[in-house]
Amino acid sequence: MIPSSDELRIEAHVDEARIRLRFTTQEALGRFFGEAITQQAFLLRLDQEPEPFATFTFTALVQGGLDLNFHATAVQTFHQDGAFEAAFQFADWNEDLNQRLEAMLRQTLKDESLEDYTSGPVEAGEYLGTSPIFRIRELDAPQRIQLASKADRAERVILSRDTMAPVLLNLLSNPQVDSENVLAITKSPYASPDILQRVASDRRWLASADIRIALVRNPKTPTTIAQRLLETLPLNELRTLAKVGNSKEDLRRLALALVMKAQSSR
Repeated sequence: MIPSSDELRIEAHVDEARIRLRFTTQEALGRFFGEAITQQAFLLRLDQEPEPFATFTFTALVQGGLDLNFHATAVQTFHQDGAFEAAFQFADWNEDLNQRLEAMLRQTLKDESLEDYTSGPVEAGEYLGTSPIFRIRELDAPQRIQLASKADRAERVILSRDTMAPVLLNLLSNPQVDSENVLAITKSPYASPDILQRVASDRRWLASADIRIALVRNPKTPTTIAQRLLETLPLNELRTLAKVGNSKEDLRRLALALVMKAQSSR
């Protein structure tokens, strides 16, 4: 969700990983957080592209004294009309922030329902207290593994960053899993070689250049798979891999050879 400019002024200091959200009304703030907490993520339009997976410090402000600080991670960026639409996922949203936001909304909205800002007639306390991230945090490992195979969109975003490989593996079996989920899994340091091999064996996911790049860059990807995919990557990515010191040496040499071959054929 990207609120209209008359509702929200964004003051972004991308190089410093700081963003201020100045809402013009309490209602605009309520709509923003109502949707963001449901999805555990939100979109913002920025003039600069944020570093992938960088964690930003956010300050939400509204006339009347509301000042709420939280952190969110840039998980994906879309190029749109000369600007960047960046998707952020909450990094530290917790019950204390829930309670503070709820209290402020109750005060500024005079205890009204959040029905106008959400998809249903849910009261503020009930709504904020049942966001997916809190439900998932209460689950043990077997329960998260079971949930992964049938998780909805908001749950999949959260589970794709789980620290357990079996959760990530089961998430790939979810019939609703999409390329964004798979990209997050492929970039995960908790993805096992078996998981990465499974991604690489599915033509649906290999159609995405971002996923192929993530597979090659993940040090846990089996070398034979990474070498095969290397030849399918864009030239600018090959140049980067040829220079990156922490790449596997055989991959770095192959990337350099492919760059030289491409240049000589011009």
